[in-house]
Amino acid sequence: MFNNRIFLYNKKHKQFLFVIYHNYVIILIVNKITSAKPSRQNNLGKLLLSSIQKIKTLEEKKSKKIEKNESFFNVPTVGSKVSATYEQIRNASEYENYGTLRQRAVKRFVKRTLSFSVKNLNKNFGEELITELTQAEYIQNNSVTKKQIATINSDVKKYYSAYWTYSKIEDITQKKINFKNWIIEILSVRIDNTIENNIRDLSFLHFAISYLDDQIDLKDIIQKENVIKIQEEDKLIILYIALSKAILESNNATIRTALIDSYNQDVGLLGLLHKFENFNNKLDVLLDSNTVNYTTRIISRNGASLRVIYQGFYSKDAPLTENSLKNEDRLTYDLDDFISSQYYKLDKSLDRGVLKGIVFLLITKGIIGLAVEVPYDIFVIGHIVWLPLIMNLFFPAIFIALSRLTLTSPDNRNTKALISQIESILMSDNEEDVPKIKIPKKNTNPTFAFIYSIVFILAFSGLAYLLFILKFNIVQGVIFFTFLSTASYLAFRMSLQIRKLEVTEAPKGSIALLRDIIYLPFIQVGQTISMKYAKINIVSAFLDMVIEMPLKSALRTIRGWTSFISSKKDDLI
Repeated sequence: MFNNRIFLYNKKHKQFLFVIYHNYVIILIVNKITSAKPSRQNNLGKLLLSSIQKIKTLEEKKSKKIEKNESFFNVPTVGSKVSATYEQIRNASEYENYGTLRQRAVKRFVKRTLSFSVKNLNKNFGEELITELTQAEYIQNNSVTKKQIATINSDVKKYYSAYWTYSKIEDITQKKINFKNWIIEILSVRIDNTIENNIRDLSFLHFAISYLDDQIDLKDIIQKENVIKIQEEDKLIILYIALSKAILESNNATIRTALIDSYNQDVGLLGLLHKFENFNNKLDVLLDSNTVNYTTRIISRNGASLRVIYQGFYSKDAPLTENSLKNEDRLTYDLDDFISSQYYKLDKSLDRGVLKGIVFLLITKGIIGLAVEVPYDIFVIGHIVWLPLIMNLFFPAIFIALSRLTLTSPDNRNTKALISQIESILMSDNEEDVPKIKIPKKNTNPTFAFIYSIVFILAFSGLAYLLFILKFNIVQGVIFFTFLSTASYLAFRMSLQIRKLEVTEAPKGSIALLRDIIYLPFIQVGQTISMKYAKINIVSAFLDMVIEMPLKSALRTIRGWTSFISSKKDDLI
């Protein structure tokens, strides 16, 4: 069923094959390593050099084509400030990865605009979407061409029609719901990629899989699964998903769409719909499988070198070029300068993370306080209990702010080790010099597990006793536990940003060890809460229903009225 000819390394013919998207036409590029001119790079270095040159060529051709032949879509500015302000509040309530915010805004528009109960397609879907995204400041005005809008409208018609074709031949409601969700996800990614293509990410994934394919054996990553048996043919899909999550921090929708294209399983004629369905059913299982989660953790912990290569050579506005690969001295110099800049950006990112976490906690806690805690105090106790209310509102935010003081960028020793690893990956002809992926050993010591359980109980019992002394009631106590755990997890996530660039581990002192022992239970609970919150985000659901739908409808009406008045003024000329 699955064809893995697209992004895997063909060892027999010594070729790399992969997919690049250009206006959603799949171009198969074959890079013949054996025919490349002799150079200092090894095969992976040559692949990196070749791919960044091809990216540069394709982007230059696209830019020249747009400049010569394309006209841009202009958006009226009426309501822009209101729309942009709302989007900032909406995004703060989710604490989502910045890179997926526009895609999520597209998804909300798709869900709000397309009806899956009555077939009714808006012919101006693309124009209205680009208008909304521009006014919300996800894209700049006059940056999207009319041809891109035509592509968006074409994709909407294609996937919307596919859903209604499927709904006619399928009677099971749950299958229809699954199909609808796939369509919404894929369409959102398609539209986002039309606005800004993802050729760089796809090229990097091809490079990274070429590196990891020989580094990781399937038998080392397979975990016990409940609903699927992992096959050898699934290895490349597993690596693709894990790399996308660990290095690019892609969401499931982005991964799903790329794999559908790579394996040629998109919607099409009636006979292809069931292939599309079967492939997506398998992806649903793999995306949440223990094996993929375990592989993602392995790649994430070993991914510092790949992250620097991605940020340096493949990301948008990447500063490193083919000139950096001329020789080891030039590569060493450029990498040292680039990694230093990454440390600086890391510090800034941590500062933004703290601010975003504080805003997230204050917004969510403020809404929950007004909706739950204050009414409970008034109706059960008879008056507002101010100390618990104030502590619940501000202590988690203060906690996450203070945690920033313990987070510092890696040192120079890490920089040297990181440069050495990257040079080995790109320059060394000796396989022994290439850094190996470390597969962690499972620690199932029952004694340690028992001690950890005791620590878990003591940590929560101690905090509960302290809250009891401060006269917290049961509702206030649960809210405090919830938000302290959430703040602990958010602080832990910020510390992971540092670990993403670390290849050396600094020795831990007794204080750091004691801190980890105390806070780990709260981090674990916070992770569980955050995962549940991401699936059932009450705050964002409230904003979508109570504010977004009326606001966006009102702004659309105002734009229509403005256009009408403008046309009337033209009639008077």
